[in-house]
Amino acid sequence: MEKMMMPAYYNVLSTEEMTYTDGGATMVQAACAWFLPFYGWFKGITAVRDYRKKNPDTWTEKGLDALAADMEKSTANMLYDIACAVSVVGSCASVVWLVPNALIVFGT
Repeated sequence: MEKMMMPAYYNVLSTEEMTYTDGGATMVQAACAWFLPFYGWFKGITAVRDYRKKNPDTWTEKGLDALAADMEKSTANMLYDIACAVSVVGSCASVVWLVPNALIVFGT
């Protein structure tokens, strides 16, 4: 068996970095989503658009299950996802933002 060689400079990942590499949100992102409504809306509406593109046939049936599964990963994910969902739902409730939201989700 050959000896495994490691690079001269390598670092062990911290827990926070592992969360980031798994695709999770950080507490800074969660705070931004709560206190900067445009950030929460933008991240939320683009997440809906991206999920719809990846799952064109089942996005309405399985979208909330995927959101719930993402929330279960960490507290930061839960806070981030709730803030983004509140921003998107709030913007959809207004007549003014309903059309731009639909164009973003269903547009190209």
